[in-house]
Amino acid sequence: MTLAPNRLPLLNGNNLLILFTIITGISSCSSKKITTTQRVEVVSIKTPSTERNTRKEDSLIRKPEAVDIDNNLNKTTISNSNTTIYTKKEINLPQETNRIRNLAVILPFHLNQIPLGQYADDTTKQLSSESKYAMDFYFGCLMAKEKYANSALKANVYFLDDASDSLSTVNLLNQKPFPNVDYIIGPLYGKNLKTIADYAQANKIMMLSPLVNSMYIKDNAYYFNSIASPITQYNFVLEHIKKKYTGKAIEIVYDGQDVNDENIEILKPIANKHFSYNNIKYTSIPTGSDAVKVLNLQDTTSDRIILIYSNKDSYSKFIIGKLKQLKNHFEVFTPSCTRNTKALVDSKNTNTVYTVSPFNTSNPNYAPFAIKFEDKYKKTPTDAVNQGFDLMLHLFYQMEKGVLLPDNTFNLSADFYNTQTKFQFKPILNKNENIDFYDNTYLNLYKYTNGTFVLVAPQ
Repeated sequence: MTLAPNRLPLLNGNNLLILFTIITGISSCSSKKITTTQRVEVVSIKTPSTERNTRKEDSLIRKPEAVDIDNNLNKTTISNSNTTIYTKKEINLPQETNRIRNLAVILPFHLNQIPLGQYADDTTKQLSSESKYAMDFYFGCLMAKEKYANSALKANVYFLDDASDSLSTVNLLNQKPFPNVDYIIGPLYGKNLKTIADYAQANKIMMLSPLVNSMYIKDNAYYFNSIASPITQYNFVLEHIKKKYTGKAIEIVYDGQDVNDENIEILKPIANKHFSYNNIKYTSIPTGSDAVKVLNLQDTTSDRIILIYSNKDSYSKFIIGKLKQLKNHFEVFTPSCTRNTKALVDSKNTNTVYTVSPFNTSNPNYAPFAIKFEDKYKKTPTDAVNQGFDLMLHLFYQMEKGVLLPDNTFNLSADFYNTQTKFQFKPILNKNENIDFYDNTYLNLYKYTNGTFVLVAPQ
């Protein structure tokens, strides 16, 4: 996830107030102290767009500087009305559009691993894959900041390096700007997700996980999945199957011997909402087993519907490969992890394969955004770039209007400029009707065609 060079003027009461502050533990970085509350210095990083003739693609010529934030700078009290635990009943947020909002974005920059203080996306020796991903998201956020340059919204955005390390993450949460933040965005990976989610809940701070999701967070109405969890993904698929194949039976296959795969007991209550006992069959087929023998039926002419329940694309590929040996035609539905699987179906396989994804690059906004991004950074935007842009735009709009994240009334307006996804947050309830977490329920259905998944039905 990557950031773009700053193009905003220094902040004042009429312009968007965005403070990009990267806090690092690198002792070699010099520290600047901001002592005025009237004019705020924006930390910027030079990018290839400013030195195209002298720098290689995606290189940054120096490390971001650590900035010591003055205790009195933009000091605000976060109103309880903005951090009330959400319930099933709709809550109206007072219009607090004039106060300064604070966002903390936690990314694995790994600044202490960058030799000579230089980022270089053109060599794996200098920039780890996690750092590249963080820089992609960072650049997407900066593009959103530029898009919102003329807004009256006043917001501080703090970028922090957790280095994908548990101790570093805990240390960050004990430093400025915490706990005085309205939103936490991050982490990018699941390692420290629960640590940050627990902190957000304890301090009544809304937290969004941008690119990884969890369905194991419990009783935390401050946690938001920006990408639908498997609970919402499979519910989306099952609803589609029920509508399109009315009265048809569905077969659900899973690896009951893989302790690292999803527990089938999670899926059963979701599936039972859509299908009666007689119209649903669960079959455990361990990886490497004789799947053909297990799935073979005397009836070799009927069309059959298979749902693969797994968090591993390798398992989907294994099952799909076995299904082609059977004479029946299969409508195969797979989880989102299969979308980028290479050679999922060969030319001899006549079965139809579907998957789901929150991303849609056929969005009319995607092409112009990609052109602008490529002109600026000399690379094609990744999902991380687009997610950084889309998510930050959504938050900026929500803050400007003074509405809560679960309020989807404005989602069409909020996501009008988004490039490939939208945000429709809905609560996931437990057996006691309390909120475990919020899921972004926006998803698209894709069909595997000529070696790639093609959009079938956007929301």
